[in-house]
Amino acid sequence: EALAAIGPRLGCDTHAHLRWETFNLEGESDVKAWLAEGLLGVLAFNNHARSIARTIKAGTKAAKYIEQTGLSGDALDAFVDEVLLRADDVKPAVERLAGAALNAGIAMMSHDDPDAATRQHYRAVGCTIAEFPITREAAADARQAGEAVIFGAPNVVLGGSHTNAVTVSEMVAEGLCDVLATDYYYPAPLHAAFRLADDGVLPLHEAWRLISTNAADAVGMSDRGRIEEGQRADLVLVDDGCARNPSVLATWVAGRMVSSG
Repeated sequence: EALAAIGPRLGCDTHAHLRWETFNLEGESDVKAWLAEGLLGVLAFNNHARSIARTIKAGTKAAKYIEQTGLSGDALDAFVDEVLLRADDVKPAVERLAGAALNAGIAMMSHDDPDAATRQHYRAVGCTIAEFPITREAAADARQAGEAVIFGAPNVVLGGSHTNAVTVSEMVAEGLCDVLATDYYYPAPLHAAFRLADDGVLPLHEAWRLISTNAADAVGMSDRGRIEEGQRADLVLVDDGCARNPSVLATWVAGRMVSSG
């Protein structure tokens, strides 16, 4: 609601990208309402419940979750057990929300697909974007089906994954990456495009598509992502004198300058 209220005053065209944790069944009604009201730009299905449970049970990150939840160690263990008992209810909830997103015309992503079977499961409910697949197998399955594959741009900037997942520059070179997203570091797409070009992975004009044209196409925003007559004129002026440290000189949104430096 806050985003809808302040959106017209923001410099860029901002939409909500919701990652719904699939075991959060209490949140289903909220998500349905947001979809119906047009408050979401993208819906992603995120299933980290079991991996989080394993780290808590192993004691690896239990202290972090105890601090975040305010629960005691025993209460946290009991809560984890309670959440995992919901497993049989997750698939129907995903199907219901996917149907609501399809009715609303909202693009859907599956997050962190570990294998082809998971990608195929989400494809069956109309989810046609693979967001951060963690294996080559999952990315290849999406690509073979003509679906958009999204990876994190920070992986390119760092030269590899900080979580031991796939190396994104290799995925790009193999044609298994369509879009580079900001992930946890907002300047990363700009730097990633120029690094891919500087490393000889892709020519700059092709690398730029990963953060512009392809990104817009993946979520159905056909009015942007290209410098063409009739498009929105979302433009970025970049000084690439240093390919490893490009700097933004000015930005236009829908033909209006919103920043310069």
